[in-house]
Amino acid sequence: MSRSVSILAKARFISQVFFATLFCGGILMGGKNFWPLPEDFFFRLDPLVAIITTSAAGVMIDSLLLSGSIVLLTMIAGRFFCGWICPLGAFIDFFEWITQGFKSKQHQVIWMKQFHVIKYGVLIFVLAAAGFSSQFIYFFDPIVIMTRFMGMILIPLKKGMLGQSPFVVQHAFDFIFFVFFILLLSFLARRFWCRTLCPLGALLGLLGSFSRFGFSQDACKRCPACQKKCRTGAIEDPQKQIERIQECIRCFDCLDICPSDNRQFGFTSGLGLRPQMVQRKPNLSRRSFIAWCGSGVAAAVAFAPKAAAMPGNKFLLRPPHAPEEEAFLDLCLRCQACVNVCPTNGLQPIFMQSGLYGLWSPGLLPSMGACKVDCNACATVCPTGAIGKFNHLTKYQLKIGTAVLKKDKCLPYDENKACGKCLPECPTGAIAFTRQNKMEKPVQIDFMLCVGCGICEYVCNKQTLGPPALIVTSSGRNQPSGVKPETIKAFLKSRVENKDGKIRRFSHEDV
Repeated sequence: MSRSVSILAKARFISQVFFATLFCGGILMGGKNFWPLPEDFFFRLDPLVAIITTSAAGVMIDSLLLSGSIVLLTMIAGRFFCGWICPLGAFIDFFEWITQGFKSKQHQVIWMKQFHVIKYGVLIFVLAAAGFSSQFIYFFDPIVIMTRFMGMILIPLKKGMLGQSPFVVQHAFDFIFFVFFILLLSFLARRFWCRTLCPLGALLGLLGSFSRFGFSQDACKRCPACQKKCRTGAIEDPQKQIERIQECIRCFDCLDICPSDNRQFGFTSGLGLRPQMVQRKPNLSRRSFIAWCGSGVAAAVAFAPKAAAMPGNKFLLRPPHAPEEEAFLDLCLRCQACVNVCPTNGLQPIFMQSGLYGLWSPGLLPSMGACKVDCNACATVCPTGAIGKFNHLTKYQLKIGTAVLKKDKCLPYDENKACGKCLPECPTGAIAFTRQNKMEKPVQIDFMLCVGCGICEYVCNKQTLGPPALIVTSSGRNQPSGVKPETIKAFLKSRVENKDGKIRRFSHEDV
């Protein structure tokens, strides 16, 4: 018996390391063609993401249908995802392992038995809000949380090792602190987040209660060893043989710790447990159900895009091919996957520029980095279609926004100094110019040719001490532009340096 237990324990550890490596590799290699898995692979396994985005946005996302396999496997094998696959669960286990020397007692607290029901309330809350076209799982879903966190940790290390420009992200501290807060909760009880707050764990627990695989202990000596070892509080009372099968994450610690090897795992005749075992169900009262459901509806109304939006924010730029604001916020998970892969660091999580409901959603900040011409990385990693699919040749067929020229801030006009740095950098030739006194001066911006990529603002911002003369606004967002794929091809070709090392100005004569 103990021999098979060791195999199960080792298998779970190998599985956690394997999937954690895949998860981290996907973040490090996001947007690269040679990575073998889709960048949003773990999101595709997450049934909570599929349910919430489908409900909130009112559209079915094909790539998320793979999560149905996790639903089916959970109904067969139980809540294995949390113990074998979940990256946040693996991270919590690792943290608890390295900090076990600081714990003065077993983390099996009596009052914790009443707290497990909270995660079912959180699940009801997010489902109710999604039913009213608002999604809040970016606060609770473990895949979203870990994508944000690991991006803030791994991408700076990657860029530092490769000698690339620093990876600077607004609100990065918020994402890092959020995960460390989750880890610190483990000092209250093992896997506190998983057993108390995680709505994905609640969903999988309910599905796992249908599993016909479970534990039995026919000759149990009623010792408390398994109860103390259980990391999620699934074993409530070994003497009375009371268990919460929906809390079991299939870690098999209880098999390892059983002193007489009487505890067994296998196929059972009943749903989840042997007939002599007592299954304790979540004790969520009808009043609590109504309260959680009502709070979700209230939050949806209070944080609704139309109610919580910032009207007339003409400087808010969204990623290329993002739908209109309300649909974009319903689809966007705030996972920061697009921020992680943006090569210029131009995509940033915003704060209140789009109101309360827009918290942490990605926006393009040209002052930090423009939208690179030959890049479509953000479109490849977005798990929900909040950023529509495109390639670099078709990206600028829809406008991100439109640049505005302020001549009183422009160096040739304001200080009579030669500049013209913006002219050769514009990928669409949208900046009309004139020559005066051997100086090239921008005159106006062609609305149909300007796509709002922000390159001109980024270049201008580097040249001026004050506000830049070129500022991109959201005017014309998602309108068709006059830019053709041939124009982008010609621009990229024109980037080849001449013999004198200078890059010549792009002109439509090149097309």
